[in-house]
Amino acid sequence: MVGPCESKVKGPMIVQRFAKWAGEATTRERSDAATMLAEALVHSGAEGADRETIIASLTLLLDDPSPAVRLAMAKALSNGRDVPRSLIFALAADVDRVATEIVRGSPYLSAADLVDLAAVGSPAARLAIAERPVVPLPVAAVIAEGGEPQAALALCRNDGAALAERTFKCLADRFGGDAPIREALLSRSDLPPSVRHQLMLAVRDALAGSALITNLFGKKRAETLAFGAAERGTSLLAETLSSRQTPDFGDYLRGTGAVTPSLLLRVAAAGNIELFTTLLASLSGRSERRVAAIVSGARSSALRALVLEAGLPEPMAFLFSEAVSLWRRIARGEEALRPAAVPAILLARAAANNQETAVMAQATALLRRLADEAQRDAAREAARAAA
Repeated sequence: MVGPCESKVKGPMIVQRFAKWAGEATTRERSDAATMLAEALVHSGAEGADRETIIASLTLLLDDPSPAVRLAMAKALSNGRDVPRSLIFALAADVDRVATEIVRGSPYLSAADLVDLAAVGSPAARLAIAERPVVPLPVAAVIAEGGEPQAALALCRNDGAALAERTFKCLADRFGGDAPIREALLSRSDLPPSVRHQLMLAVRDALAGSALITNLFGKKRAETLAFGAAERGTSLLAETLSSRQTPDFGDYLRGTGAVTPSLLLRVAAAGNIELFTTLLASLSGRSERRVAAIVSGARSSALRALVLEAGLPEPMAFLFSEAVSLWRRIARGEEALRPAAVPAILLARAAANNQETAVMAQATALLRRLADEAQRDAAREAARAAA
């Protein structure tokens, strides 16, 4: 029987002999040894001095000059539950194929392990983590904050990645100008409305600065087209929101400076009275309940005062009042109108109102565009229905 003291001496002696053997063995032999030792660590249930000897021998092989040896070790260790973190982290910082094997293949890495690996591992390790079937919230946050574009793209395309709103915002801030990442983000159903709008503005800026668009239309016209497209997108996005999301989205729009008279008119003409009320409340500083009462009360004098409090041009009050009145009559069934006809009706009433001001000229120009958009949309719907 071997005594405790003799066992303590025996371990280092075995490691020394192994080191000497490794210095003379071929790459194939060292790879086989790495596999055997790693599998013994994972499956044999070795304890005490035997386990320490195995770990020490594997630690020696971490410095092997051949990646094939370290890859053999990574393949065997990736299936282990109780693998020392020192081995895992060393392999995760190795060359790409080794790092990828240990990080992507191991099902037993905890969220804390993955957070640390994403923070200090190689770019290949971060990419592999982003591609795992399940990526927990804190792990995704680390990759979003410090990962390379390739890892960020993989994260955005991974339906198993849990992304918090703050993580989405971080990705949009860092990579909003990267077209593939922007497209991957916009394709996610869980993308928060505020981040979707932020990316929409990034698209607007890209269009406005596009050499092709600028050469075709001129700089000023290109900016006008891009701005109009973004406002149309904002209105369409708002129509998809729930009642719970609308107030937060309204506050976000005001905070970004996106609330303009043209956006308010577009929202009112589209019949999104809920967002229209939220935006007016945000601009005027009044409670949403009070603004909703004014908007629904059909008192033009109260609405005019509210518009002035919101810092908007006075002539807009007439158009807002007409839009709200039209949609109220449609909702009650008192007016047999198609919703697409509302902009054209508002345009006719603006002309009949005969207010020849710069504000009304801009408003009527917008209503003309809205009427054209509504007509084109109706034609597309008819074509789709016929098809």
